[in-house]
Amino acid sequence: ITFIFVGIAIVCDEYFQPSLEAISEALNLSADVAGATFLAAGSSAPELFTSLSDAFSACPASMGIGTIVGSAMFNILVIVALSCAVAGQSGASLLIDWRPVARD
Repeated sequence: ITFIFVGIAIVCDEYFQPSLEAISEALNLSADVAGATFLAAGSSAPELFTSLSDAFSACPASMGIGTIVGSAMFNILVIVALSCAVAGQSGASLLIDWRPVARD
Protein backbone atom coordinates (compact mmCIF):
# COMPACT_ATOMS: atom_id res chain seq x y z
CA ILE A 1 0.00 0.00 0.00
CA THR A 2 2.90 2.34 0.71
CA PHE A 3 4.14 1.89 -2.86
CA ILE A 4 0.73 2.90 -4.20
CA PHE A 5 0.72 6.13 -2.20
CA VAL A 6 4.29 6.93 -3.22
CA GLY A 7 3.40 6.25 -6.86
CA ILE A 8 0.37 8.51 -6.71
CA ALA A 9 2.43 11.26 -5.07
CA ILE A 10 5.07 11.06 -7.79
CA VAL A 11 2.50 11.13 -10.61
CA CYS A 12 0.67 14.10 -9.07
CA ASP A 13 3.84 16.10 -8.36
CA GLU A 14 5.62 15.38 -11.62
CA TYR A 15 2.77 15.29 -14.16
CA PHE A 16 -0.67 16.32 -12.86
CA GLN A 17 0.13 19.64 -11.18
CA PRO A 18 2.51 20.94 -13.91
CA SER A 19 0.03 20.03 -16.65
CA LEU A 20 -2.76 21.91 -14.88
CA GLU A 21 -0.48 24.93 -14.48
CA ALA A 22 0.38 24.85 -18.20
CA ILE A 23 -3.29 24.65 -19.19
CA SER A 24 -4.18 27.51 -16.84
CA GLU A 25 -1.38 29.70 -18.16
CA ALA A 26 -2.34 28.96 -21.78
CA LEU A 27 -5.93 30.02 -21.05
CA ASN A 28 -4.81 33.06 -18.98
CA LEU A 29 -6.79 31.93 -15.94
CA SER A 30 -6.26 33.33 -12.47
CA ALA A 31 -5.18 30.98 -9.70
CA ASP A 32 -8.66 31.07 -8.16
CA VAL A 33 -10.45 30.14 -11.36
CA ALA A 34 -7.90 27.44 -12.18
CA GLY A 35 -8.25 25.93 -8.73
CA ALA A 36 -12.02 25.97 -8.84
CA THR A 37 -12.27 24.39 -12.29
CA PHE A 38 -9.29 22.25 -13.26
CA LEU A 39 -8.31 20.99 -9.82
CA ALA A 40 -11.92 20.14 -9.02
CA ALA A 41 -12.31 18.33 -12.33
CA GLY A 42 -8.99 16.56 -11.87
CA SER A 43 -9.87 15.37 -8.41
CA SER A 44 -13.21 14.05 -9.66
CA ALA A 45 -11.71 12.27 -12.68
CA PRO A 46 -11.52 8.83 -10.96
CA GLU A 47 -15.25 8.97 -10.24
CA LEU A 48 -15.98 9.96 -13.84
CA PHE A 49 -13.94 7.10 -15.29
CA THR A 50 -15.45 4.62 -12.84
CA SER A 51 -18.93 5.68 -13.89
CA LEU A 52 -18.07 5.56 -17.58
CA SER A 53 -16.48 2.12 -17.30
CA ASP A 54 -19.56 0.84 -15.49
CA ALA A 55 -21.95 2.42 -18.00
CA PHE A 56 -20.22 0.90 -21.02
CA SER A 57 -19.29 -2.50 -19.57
CA ALA A 58 -20.84 -5.73 -20.81
CA CYS A 59 -22.70 -6.31 -17.54
CA PRO A 60 -23.30 -2.98 -15.77
CA ALA A 61 -23.47 -3.28 -12.00
CA SER A 62 -24.58 0.29 -11.19
CA MET A 63 -21.26 0.81 -9.50
CA GLY A 64 -20.93 4.32 -10.94
CA ILE A 65 -23.97 5.73 -9.17
CA GLY A 66 -22.83 4.41 -5.80
CA THR A 67 -19.36 5.82 -6.36
CA ILE A 68 -20.65 9.30 -7.12
CA VAL A 69 -23.16 9.35 -4.27
CA GLY A 70 -20.61 7.97 -1.80
CA SER A 71 -18.01 10.52 -2.81
CA ALA A 72 -20.49 13.37 -2.55
CA MET A 73 -21.54 12.24 0.92
CA PHE A 74 -17.90 12.06 1.99
CA ASN A 75 -17.21 15.54 0.64
CA ILE A 76 -20.25 17.05 2.32
CA LEU A 77 -19.97 15.32 5.68
CA VAL A 78 -16.29 14.70 6.37
CA ILE A 79 -14.73 17.79 4.83
CA VAL A 80 -17.23 20.16 6.44
CA ALA A 81 -16.91 18.37 9.80
CA LEU A 82 -13.10 18.55 9.74
CA SER A 83 -13.21 22.23 8.78
CA CYS A 84 -15.50 22.95 11.72
CA ALA A 85 -13.34 20.89 14.09
CA VAL A 86 -10.17 22.74 13.09
CA ALA A 87 -11.89 26.12 13.37
CA GLY A 88 -13.29 25.14 16.78
CA GLN A 89 -9.85 24.18 18.11
CA SER A 90 -8.32 27.48 17.08
CA GLY A 91 -10.91 29.41 19.08
CA ALA A 92 -11.98 31.45 16.06
CA SER A 93 -15.62 31.90 15.22
CA LEU A 94 -16.70 30.33 11.98
CA LEU A 95 -19.40 32.10 9.98
CA ILE A 96 -21.07 29.81 7.48
CA ASP A 97 -23.29 31.23 4.76
CA TRP A 98 -26.56 29.29 4.47
CA ARG A 99 -26.70 29.33 0.63
CA PRO A 100 -23.89 26.82 -0.08
CA VAL A 101 -25.17 24.54 2.67
CA ALA A 102 -28.70 24.61 1.24
CA ARG A 103 -27.37 24.15 -2.31
CA ASP A 104 -25.30 21.09 -1.44
